Amino acid sequence: MAFVSLVLIQFFKAYNFRSDRHSVLRQPFANRWLNRAILWEGAMLLLLIYVPFLRDLFGIYSLPPIDWAIVLMAAATVVPVLELVKWVERRGLLGSLDG
Repeated sequence: MAFVSLVLIQFFKAYNFRSDRHSVLRQPFANRWLNRAILWEGAMLLLLIYVPFLRDLFGIYSLPPIDWAIVLMAAATVVPVLELVKWVERRGLLGSLDG
């Protein structure tokens, strides 16, 4: 579960870091290359988890649906934190962050 959580956190962060100022909710799927990369990585993750040879090779266990729900919810917690940082930066509450 920890491995899958870390991978999914990176997926959420990739979408969130498309802009350092604008919300992730502003055209979240506009970058087709990012969408393709996430789909590719997601497919590889599923192969790792559900193909017995790969699962055994990496010492990973398949996840039941309840574990997927827990992992998705846990990974999604990074989004509000990153959105809050962007909101603070847009308001200039921390001064100039440009350097």
